[in-house]
Amino acid sequence: MKCKIIIGLSAILYFTGCYNREQTPRLSEAEKLMQNNPDSALAILQKLKPEGNRAEQARYALLYSEALEKKQMKVTDDSLIRQAWQYYKHYPKDLRHQCKTLYYWGRIKLRTGDKPGALRLFLKIEEKLTDTDESYYKGLLYRQIGEVYYKQMNYSRAYHYFHEARNNFRQSGDIQEETKATLDMAAATFHSKDIEKAIRLYSAALDLADEHNNSNLIEVSLTNLASLYVISKRHISNDLLQRIELSARQDTVYGYHTLTDVSLLKNHIDSARYYLELAKAHTTDICDMAELQYTAYHIEAQAKNFEKATDNVHRYIYLNDSIMRSNMQFSAGMVERDYFKERTKFAQYRMKNRTVWEIAIAAATFFIIGIAWYIVRQRLRMQRDRTNHYLLLTEKANSEYKALTERVKEQQTTESYLRGLAASRFDIVDKLGKTYYERENTTSQQSVIFNEVKQIITDFAESNEILQELEKIVNTCHDNAMYKLKEDFSTMKTSDTRLLCYIFVGFSPQVISLFMKDTVANVYARKSRLKSRIKSAKIVNKELFLNLLG
Repeated sequence: MKCKIIIGLSAILYFTGCYNREQTPRLSEAEKLMQNNPDSALAILQKLKPEGNRAEQARYALLYSEALEKKQMKVTDDSLIRQAWQYYKHYPKDLRHQCKTLYYWGRIKLRTGDKPGALRLFLKIEEKLTDTDESYYKGLLYRQIGEVYYKQMNYSRAYHYFHEARNNFRQSGDIQEETKATLDMAAATFHSKDIEKAIRLYSAALDLADEHNNSNLIEVSLTNLASLYVISKRHISNDLLQRIELSARQDTVYGYHTLTDVSLLKNHIDSARYYLELAKAHTTDICDMAELQYTAYHIEAQAKNFEKATDNVHRYIYLNDSIMRSNMQFSAGMVERDYFKERTKFAQYRMKNRTVWEIAIAAATFFIIGIAWYIVRQRLRMQRDRTNHYLLLTEKANSEYKALTERVKEQQTTESYLRGLAASRFDIVDKLGKTYYERENTTSQQSVIFNEVKQIITDFAESNEILQELEKIVNTCHDNAMYKLKEDFSTMKTSDTRLLCYIFVGFSPQVISLFMKDTVANVYARKSRLKSRIKSAKIVNKELFLNLLG
């Protein structure tokens, strides 16, 4: 039974680890694509499942909510973003994720009509972002707060937040969001009845939209400029009028409204009435209907039909009153005041507690300082004793180090002597071998010397004891070369091993030919063959062998 439980837990841990290894890079990839390509980011997230540890689940929930927001999907279910907040609220240092979670939660509350709840979340974010340099996210936040005030018809307060949003977007370098904030400022200015300033702001927004070639923002700027020129009765240039007309789409209420304004500016009353009816047929929104009734008033007033113009004004006032009554059910100013009142009470409570804690901390501090002074004094005395002890140990270590250095120098001298001895150990044998080789088959042979030399060389070459001594010398002087050779080439012939031993010792090919009872040419040939074999072999000691072969 225990074995089954252990196996089951191991399997769970294994598959969980595999999942996390796959989930994390996919979430990172979606996060990189989110800003410029939200479609691809959403596609990646839809293929994943909200599994794994709490951190991965929270990250998935936040990214998914962000992708839906950027895709402008009107989500009203806040269960996913609540899941993210349940995790991130415990990590106050992770300010970016906290603020993003609260922001998208506030957006959902706005869509569900919970404006007070949304505004409280936005104000909480503003408080968190006060001392940060997150210009882009500050801009998004201020724009949302401005929209709340704008819908409340508090246009001066809305303009303030839209202006803050534009400054932050400009600081972050996001021209598109700066353009949107400028359009919002212009709308707030228009409703504040400052028509000249509104025209300037819409013109500035048009320039920004042209700069990054955003067709949607260009269309919005031109549409509102058309309405402003109708209301202000200012002269409009033919180029601008033609551009406004070309930008209008004939499949939306805003497009038909723009064409209505263009017809009014051209003094084409019948065309203006025609496009106005098309615009009315494409909307049921009360705000759009109020704007269209106001435009209808301008059409009839321009046509000198004052009775119909008066009727349209009354309808506009009626619709506008309905909008105002709806908005008066919620006061953004009251929510903001209540929020800051709560923060003030909390700050006062903290100040009272802080005074008590400061007194307690001060008393504890003096007590701790007294104890610390006593402890430090004792430790200083102990430190002096330890320092003296360490100094004695240091002197002893220096003496041992000097002795060790001298021993190392002696060892190096001994090694140098051994290497010289190994290099010259068989010089006499080499010379005798050369003499034998040079005088063989000559008429001037001295029989006794020749035979004696021959016997010495023959004994030297055929004695296993001498061969073992040679191998020992090679191993001593050349980093165990013979031992490594036999390890790396265990299948090598004994004659080849013997030949390499003679070469490693330093015998000349002529002497080796005598030892091996072979010709010099064959010795050279075998040496070349063995060298090629070593070169082609994949062994660690290749360079050692090649250096000894020369």
